[in-house]
Amino acid sequence: MIDSIDKIEALLHLTQPITGDTPTTTLRRWRNELVEASVAVSYANSILGLDLSLLERAATSTRADVLQYLIDELPHLLSDGWVGGGWSLSPDASASVAAAALLTRQDAALYDLHAAVASCDFADPEVVNDLRERVEVQRERLRALRDQLESRLRDVQSAVRHQYATGVASVDDWLT
Repeated sequence: MIDSIDKIEALLHLTQPITGDTPTTTLRRWRNELVEASVAVSYANSILGLDLSLLERAATSTRADVLQYLIDELPHLLSDGWVGGGWSLSPDASASVAAAALLTRQDAALYDLHAAVASCDFADPEVVNDLRERVEVQRERLRALRDQLESRLRDVQSAVRHQYATGVASVDDWLT
């Protein structure tokens, strides 16, 4: 289960180097693990984007106004903010759908900062500003990880395509 930045960084380290000698089964396993991590990172980034919107509003509002804003604007925040999360693969890709299903069943360390936002005192400007800074830093780190994951996925996919082209891998491999 990919549930922390440390595990994602370890996965990125594990899934290299990608060479012509890397077995197809290994490349496919790596692909699934990288997709799972990419979905988790995208999901966490989306959630933190919504948190940031709320914290930005809190910086200029009273606590009651922020809570009312959340109630009134949550549908709008979800519809606009979710697209910016950057889901990396099509929703019908089996690996990304399976990874998204895991997110609903796991208590991931990637969401610790979200829990802090959800339980913060929006009336305390120091708390709100500290959380805003932490969320911005975390989102930047998540974007960098997503870029690395997607680059590694492209490398894996390129290697598998090359193996198909050279006959090292066969479409029939999927059936066994």
